Amino acid sequence: MRYAEGDVNAARAALSRAIADPDAGRRDWLLLLDLERITGRWTAYESVAERYRRQFGEEAPTERDRQIRESEWPEFLRHGGSGCVSLGGELGVGSVEAMGAIRSAATRQAVIHLDVLRVEKVDAIGCRLLFSALSDLIDAGNGIVISGAEHLVRLLRDFLARQPAQNSAWDLLLLMRRLARDPAGFDRDSADFALALGIDPPGWEPLLLPQPLPANARERRQQPRYVARDSLSLEGVVSDANDRGILELEGFAAGREYVNVDLSTLDRMTLSAATAFASAVAAAAAQARTVRIIRPNQLVGALLEMLDLGAAASILMPRA
Repeated sequence: MRYAEGDVNAARAALSRAIADPDAGRRDWLLLLDLERITGRWTAYESVAERYRRQFGEEAPTERDRQIRESEWPEFLRHGGSGCVSLGGELGVGSVEAMGAIRSAATRQAVIHLDVLRVEKVDAIGCRLLFSALSDLIDAGNGIVISGAEHLVRLLRDFLARQPAQNSAWDLLLLMRRLARDPAGFDRDSADFALALGIDPPGWEPLLLPQPLPANARERRQQPRYVARDSLSLEGVVSDANDRGILELEGFAAGREYVNVDLSTLDRMTLSAATAFASAVAAAAAQARTVRIIRPNQLVGALLEMLDLGAAASILMPRA
């Protein structure tokens, strides 16, 4: 509840007290890990993650997810490999050296892995630098795998909410949507871009780029694999009961037997928004729709459970 209403410090204090108890449940630890991850407090996150390892004898779920995902890639794309470049801190004028590393990796490998999960802040110069580097790779025919794309999208949208006239940030945001193969997100951001600058919205164009081959396997297809998106997504912070995503749920559910609502890129939802969301889900369930709430973070998931949303929908939490 404290986190839902934006009182992050009070939520952190409550969870820190909870995990100090030797008998604290795993869920308390997962809540605090997600809180530190979402708020970008990476030093604190690593500290809690190390304590989690000692407490439970295993990696935190987010780290296990990364290891599982990377195990499917060739070794050069994994952290420490010749095709992996990690960005952190501020994406700004000081990122010139990192852009050189991206271009250098692309001369060695046809596909590179760019990790942007630990970028904490962006500015217009940093956006221009990264957009230019990624555009060069695309023009050269390199494939690009991005970790933390949703995180960078949130940073860009927050930056543009304060400085809507920054073309370089819009360019990078729309490119990130194309790299993520997310036409629905692209259309939303394109409409906001057009409104902010008083221009016609750019149209969606898919990117056909090389994809990493599975480790120790041969690719038999000539084209990269694409997965059709058939879910409604809520992103960032949803603070209003009249949020566009909540209002779209009724129309999205019409004519669908399975209604998938993807919350994997949702950071926070206020109580009033969650209540409206729960009502919309209940209305869809009352029409004999099967509603699945996909991968909310631990904090959002706990709030939805408090509202007994599980009575109307399946809440598919990330693996613990």
